[in-house]
Amino acid sequence: MARVVKMTRSEIQQRAGTAREHLQVALERLEYVDGKAGPSAEAQVAASNAISAGIAAADAMCGAVLGERANDQDHRVAVDLLATVRPGGPVLAGKLRRLLKDKSLLQYGGYCTPSVARTMTRDAQTLVEGMRVFGVTG
Repeated sequence: MARVVKMTRSEIQQRAGTAREHLQVALERLEYVDGKAGPSAEAQVAASNAISAGIAAADAMCGAVLGERANDQDHRVAVDLLATVRPGGPVLAGKLRRLLKDKSLLQYGGYCTPSVARTMTRDAQTLVEGMRVFGVTG
């Protein structure tokens, strides 16, 4: 059975703030790899923070709309829960699914390329910007 936890308004705001901060770090790290093609620590940190930003943004949106967020070792629970949010849940869930696909490799493995980091950061940015649709600030 999928595990979810209830969220308070304060917790929603905290997750939103965390999402924005992780996205900011990802964007800053991308500046260091501009014009480079090879794998690097900066690109890996950008991708890793993009993943964290996406997860936190999904939590905030689910909390705002559904009053709960996923709290399961299986990240597919978060994707499935986000897909139920309207409007736009299925599209946002697709972005989160892409971010989570390589989570272990990008957060705990080797370096990635700037191209991968840019794609991950764009997906995270879409999720963070999606919070506005649901009135989530933080």
